[in-house]
Amino acid sequence: MDFKNKTVIITGGAGGIGSETALLFAKNGANIVINYLTSVNEAEKLVKSIKKMGTEAISFKADISNPEKVQSMINEIIKKYEKIDILVNNASKHPPPMFDFENPDWILWKQMTFVNIMGILICSHFSAPFLRKTNGNIVNVVMDYDPGGLGYVLTKTAGTPLTRGLARQLAPVRVNAVSPGVIETWKMSKEEKESWLPTILLKRIGQPLDIAKTILFLASEAASYITGETIHVDGGRQLMV
Repeated sequence: MDFKNKTVIITGGAGGIGSETALLFAKNGANIVINYLTSVNEAEKLVKSIKKMGTEAISFKADISNPEKVQSMINEIIKKYEKIDILVNNASKHPPPMFDFENPDWILWKQMTFVNIMGILICSHFSAPFLRKTNGNIVNVVMDYDPGGLGYVLTKTAGTPLTRGLARQLAPVRVNAVSPGVIETWKMSKEEKESWLPTILLKRIGQPLDIAKTILFLASEAASYITGETIHVDGGRQLMV
């Protein structure tokens, strides 16, 4: 896949799925914008690594749930690269595993909602005029499975209908999503891995690169007639639960 001279924004791009996606786009010739909020050292290291590959990269600190900050980021990107071709809405706010209904942390719940739902909408809104000019596209990282949750999963699952809504609103700009399964974005213990494996049809823990490859596919010309879709990259876990 050739992304030479394409400008790609990756929110939450400093680690995990975001950084692997940035590196893969860069290997295919794209200029990269790494959005981050707190991971300044990781973002700067990633920019240096990308530049060594022979492509351009910048990092930009911005709270994606804040419209003014996002607008400022987009303005700076246009000054630097003059265009936007691809937006990857990857950033998310992840709390402790469970939402405590009896002792709820309302501030944290609100932050999750603002980042995981509003963040996609805000970044898409301010990027849209430039994506229309380049016939660009958006790829969201969401969840497409919710057994009935009150916390993080609920806010991430909202990204699926939001993807379809954006696809309707922004056509012919394409908007698609990736729904990851169990991905090793943290250092899993042997016990953790063994506990997950029986729930995964392909019997291996997913890697950030598995998601990055799918994001690149959806952003590429190979997916030029796909919009409003969510691809599950979960090793067949949906078939096991």
